[in-house]
Amino acid sequence: MLSSRLIYKLKSPLLALKNRPKILYTTFSSSKSSKLVQDDVKARQEKLEEERIRAELTSMEKKQSQNWILEPYVKLMRLNKLAPFWLVYWPGAWGILGAASYLNTHPDFYMLALFGIGGLAMRTAGCIVNDIWDKNYDNKVERTKDRPLASGQIAIPAALGLLGLNLSVALSTLLQLNLTTQVLGACCLFPVAIYPAAKRFTNWPQAVLGATFSWGALMGWSAIVCSNLPQDANILSFLPAVVLYFGCMNWTLFYDTIYAFQDIKFDKKLGLKSSAMAIEKRPVRWLMGFSSLCITNLALFGWMTGQEPIYYMSLGLAAAHFVKQMAFVNLKSPESCAKQFRSNNTLGAIVTFGLLASLLIK
Repeated sequence: MLSSRLIYKLKSPLLALKNRPKILYTTFSSSKSSKLVQDDVKARQEKLEEERIRAELTSMEKKQSQNWILEPYVKLMRLNKLAPFWLVYWPGAWGILGAASYLNTHPDFYMLALFGIGGLAMRTAGCIVNDIWDKNYDNKVERTKDRPLASGQIAIPAALGLLGLNLSVALSTLLQLNLTTQVLGACCLFPVAIYPAAKRFTNWPQAVLGATFSWGALMGWSAIVCSNLPQDANILSFLPAVVLYFGCMNWTLFYDTIYAFQDIKFDKKLGLKSSAMAIEKRPVRWLMGFSSLCITNLALFGWMTGQEPIYYMSLGLAAAHFVKQMAFVNLKSPESCAKQFRSNNTLGAIVTFGLLASLLIK
C-alpha cells in the first residue's frame, strides 16, 4: 500500500510535465488563431478602403470627362502635347531672325508671333490628316490605340470639319504675308498631305516629314527678305535660306528617327516603313551623320548671314546636346526615345537664343 502511494507521488510530477506541452501548444494555437483572425480582418478592411478610394477616383474621372466634352478634339489636334508644335515653329523663327541679321534690321516680333499662330494651325491640321490616314492602323498600336479617331470617339465628318477650321486659321495668317511667301505656303500643303502615305511606300517617310517641318525656314526668310529687297535680288538672296532648310531637314531626320524607334515592332507587324527600320543595324552612325550635317549647315547659314560669335557658341551647345542625346537614348525603350525626342526643343531654343542675341548685339 505504502509502495503504491510512493509510486503515485513520483509519477504525478512526471505526468504534469508530460501534459504541460499540450497545454502550452493549446494556448499557443489559440493565440496564433486569434492573430490570424485579426490579420484577416485588417486585410479585409484595407481592401474595402482601397475599393472605396478607387470607386471615388473613378467617379471623379467620369465627372471630369463629362464636364470636358472637348477633350477628344483637343487630343485629335494634339493640343495636350505641344512639344511637336515647337519643333515646327523653330525653323520659321530661325528663318525670320536670320533674315533680319542678313538685312541688318531689327527682329520682327510681330512676324514671330504670326508664324506661331500659323504654325500651330498647320501642325494641328497635319495631325488630323495623319490620324485620318492611319485610323485603321492606330488601333493596333499600343501607343496610338486611344487616339480619338482610332478609338471611335470622333467620327470622320467631325474630324474633317475641324481640319477645315484649322486650315482657315492658317490661311488667314498666310494672307497677311507677301505674295512669294503665300505661294510657298500653298506649296507646303502637298508634303503635309502625302506624309501619312509615305510610310506605306518608302523607308524614309521621316525625310518627307523633314521637308514639311522645315518649310517654315523658307517661309520665314521669304516673309522678311522679299518684303525688303527688290524682286531681282530675291533669287540669289534665297541661298542662305536653302542652306538653313537642309540643316533643318537633317535635324528632323535626327529626332524623328529616334521617335520612330518607339513603334518599330508594331510597324513591322503592320507592314509600315520608317527610317528607324532603314538604319536599325547602324543607328548611331546615321544619327551622327544627321546631327553633323545639321550643325554644318547651321554654321554655314551663320557665316552667310553675318552672325556674331555668340551664335557659334550656341551651335557648340547644340552640338553637345546632340551628343548627349546619342549617349543617353535607349532605342529599345519607347520611354527613353520619347524623352530624347522632346528634348530637341531645348536644342531649338538654344539656336534661337544665339540668333536673337547675335541680332541684338549688332
